Amino acid sequence: MAGELRGARQHVAAWGAAMGMAEDAVDDLVLATHEALANVVDHAYANGGGVALLRAERCAPGELLVSVTDRGHWRTPSAEPGSRGHGLTIIAGLAKHVEVHRGDHGTTIEMWWGLPDRDLDA
Repeated sequence: MAGELRGARQHVAAWGAAMGMAEDAVDDLVLATHEALANVVDHAYANGGGVALLRAERCAPGELLVSVTDRGHWRTPSAEPGSRGHGLTIIAGLAKHVEVHRGDHGTTIEMWWGLPDRDLDA
């Protein structure tokens, strides 16, 4: 899966631009999505393998939702100095709103993004 991150970033960037996001907002969207996917690679599966589902949708007027779901098991990030494990902090600083749903069958990170105040359906 790690090798597929580049393609996912490109698709998310194109989608965000097509939805009307400003260039800086697209950059934030791509970084946050990358961090969520990297969390799957780094934390969800003990052997480093596994599957992630990336979903992007316009969920309401002026609002986009991007979610990343895995079927692994949540592992608390290391608190050791210099360790990785800041992805959720980065995501929370970039997205309008973030929710993390952890369960016995995986984790889903939902990230909401706002659009400029204009009607994109016109």
